[in-house]
Amino acid sequence: MRAVRLFLEECRPCVQIIFFLRFLAGALTTTAHRPAGWGHQLAGPGVSWVLASLFAYGINGVSDVSEDRVNATGRPIARGELSPRTAATLTWLAAAGSVITALACGDALFTGLVLVYLVIGYAYSAAPFPLKCSALGASGAVLAMGLLTYAAGWQATGGGTPSGATVALAVTMSLWMAVVGAVTKDFSHAAGDAAAGRRTSVTAWGPSAARLVAAAGAPAVAAGFLLAGLPWPVLRVPSLVLLGGAVTVAVLCWTTRRDPARGRTPYRAFMVSQHLVHGALFLQLAL
Repeated sequence: MRAVRLFLEECRPCVQIIFFLRFLAGALTTTAHRPAGWGHQLAGPGVSWVLASLFAYGINGVSDVSEDRVNATGRPIARGELSPRTAATLTWLAAAGSVITALACGDALFTGLVLVYLVIGYAYSAAPFPLKCSALGASGAVLAMGLLTYAAGWQATGGGTPSGATVALAVTMSLWMAVVGAVTKDFSHAAGDAAAGRRTSVTAWGPSAARLVAAAGAPAVAAGFLLAGLPWPVLRVPSLVLLGGAVTVAVLCWTTRRDPARGRTPYRAFMVSQHLVHGALFLQLAL
């Protein structure tokens, strides 16, 4: 059990939670005001998607040992409490469990979404051509993984024509991951990325340019969400929450630029913002 606990820590619980919230958001904005029975309907697909997400971040942890040690992330593998071999075993067990659970759900399209997600999760981190090694590759991968997660929630509730609210939410919050999250995470990882020869936003463009992209991109994504949410009352409060988060991220990108000890602060603001957006969405749906 200790190995499982450390593996879950390696997979970053806050990231696992937000992926599950994205899945639920894709489902609940599709079902809108007819939630009866959705819990039973989502149980199997939800388990499958959680396991798929654990695989994606497990393989990332196994692949990033050297970089994580340089960056002093303090994750279990990097600090020597969880062996890469054990983590890899649990990672592949999660992938197998995800596929088996998806097949048991009896939905071919959902199973296809799971398989594509697993492939992208692997391609992000692992040989022969890890997407994480370039800024565009990393952003493209997380964009796809975000969209797939919302799509999985949508499909889990029966699919059909997605609502405008579902599409607006999925596109915006996936862009938030690609434009803001994938860039701000590089601020505190520059040393390890450079040592590994990665061409990330910081190592390829320079720290100032990377911060400018995130600082300008965050309000741009939030403004687009604000406009997209106007026809959909359920998105109005979440869009305002994201706008507040975007301003916070932009300010932090500027104010932390000469403070390495606070290098991860803009990423934390990005992460907290997306949790708050989904929390506001669920509150709106409950009213």
